[in-house]
Amino acid sequence: MLYCKNATQQKLPLTLDPRVLYRGIGVSVGNMVLITGAQFPLTGMVSRALTGGVDRSLDKSEKIAAGFAGGAISGLICAPMELIMIQQQRKGTAMLSAAANIVRERGVLTLFRGLETSCGREGLFTAGYLGMGPVFAEQLQRRYDMSASSANFAGAAGAGMIAATLSHPLDTIKTCMQGDIERATYTDFVGTARTLLQQEGIGRFFNGWAFRTSRMICAIWLIGQCKNVFGPLLFPETLKLKESSSKALR
Repeated sequence: MLYCKNATQQKLPLTLDPRVLYRGIGVSVGNMVLITGAQFPLTGMVSRALTGGVDRSLDKSEKIAAGFAGGAISGLICAPMELIMIQQQRKGTAMLSAAANIVRERGVLTLFRGLETSCGREGLFTAGYLGMGPVFAEQLQRRYDMSASSANFAGAAGAGMIAATLSHPLDTIKTCMQGDIERATYTDFVGTARTLLQQEGIGRFFNGWAFRTSRMICAIWLIGQCKNVFGPLLFPETLKLKESSSKALR
């Protein structure tokens, strides 16, 4: 789905060949592991900064702001990894070869091409699934008496779709910039946005939207399932404390 999204944004032909569809899978997996693992603690750090260390719940705007800041910081991680992955998808090279070729031919700073779009995109998306998601879940539980698990998934999926839609123009600009490290068609941020607008108008910025939003919904669901399965295995003492607290309340 990620390959198809990137190819659609760059106007490259789609394929059913798995040897092409799974190019860059190693970097893609590493990217998901690192940014997902980073966005939760980064958002937590920003949340604690907003409260000044006071033990209180964040209001709705603070939750969204904390999610945006945590996601924006994580853009520093994903920008170079996604550039390598996109170059692998375009040229069929191995991960280390792709990275080495970029550094040798274009310089190490090229790895951070599109950084501003990565930070903006991740900020908007994380504001959605870590900020708006919990807010939506609370409303669903309160108004429709949904179970916590159902409300959390529905809230995350709904917020994820909204955030993915809002951030998609940035993602399209980023993909085109990182696919064209030679700057033959897409130059800097402003130049790329102008070129895309001239090509097909506003709709050009939303190429690949269906692939991206579908991928996000699947990813949010899978991350939630993994958390439910591996959380108790990795942190059994925390689970026991929660069960003890629940019994005490009953």
